[in-house]
Amino acid sequence: MALGTNDSLITTADSFNVTFNTTNDTYDTLEYDATGKQAVAFVFGNGITGDDTIQNFEKNDSIINFQKIFDGNNDGIISFGPNGQLDIDRTGSGGKNAGEAQITISNNSGQNIDALRYLGTKGNGTGYAYADASTRLAGMTEGTVGNDALDAGTGAKTYLFDTALGLNLGGDTISNFGADDRIVTTTKVHNGPDMGAIITFGKNKVLDLPGDTDGIKGDVGPSHGGQIEFVNPGIDHLSLLDTKTVGGVNYYYYGVTPTI
Repeated sequence: MALGTNDSLITTADSFNVTFNTTNDTYDTLEYDATGKQAVAFVFGNGITGDDTIQNFEKNDSIINFQKIFDGNNDGIISFGPNGQLDIDRTGSGGKNAGEAQITISNNSGQNIDALRYLGTKGNGTGYAYADASTRLAGMTEGTVGNDALDAGTGAKTYLFDTALGLNLGGDTISNFGADDRIVTTTKVHNGPDMGAIITFGKNKVLDLPGDTDGIKGDVGPSHGGQIEFVNPGIDHLSLLDTKTVGGVNYYYYGVTPTI
């Protein structure tokens, strides 16, 4: 069966619209997620918000901006300035293009976030997505929130799907996925009633990704973390091969093994 419709961007994350009031406000993530565990998406629309501060911003939180944030070297990493601020409205290099608003972001230890990574856009007006740059570890390849076509045919590939963000990461197609390739999620994929290590796909024959909490139901990818279809060769199961925790983020490594 084909992939479903993965047009929604914010799915299981709490969504908070930053106020257009031209004043310098402070937003505390814990005000919108008292548990400190659920993902929060801060949405910046097309208006002047002021120089705002976001506190207790965690690895599973995100920034959704109405336009793409200026990326001087186009590497997908948006670095904050020496003053710890990001010109979220910047349209080009130089002081004249800085825009009206700046943001400062700190984590629950009070340390400033110094870089965001760009996660793309769905191209349907739902915004441009960004999250903490440190979550993507060295050697990982990450797609966008759009519908990506990925090819694992050259060398061992480790594809990161940051499901803990509570965003729909798109309906992706991966070709030539082999025994040395890995799918890495940041919440655990639903694995059926046996709770074993083998992840069998549901009726839709694609891998449904969870949202910002571990998956408890199959065939819900479009309303949670998105979907992956494996082609050439077709794959109908994965195995949980490893779990690691780095920098407070849980990483679940899935790969192909023979069905037992």
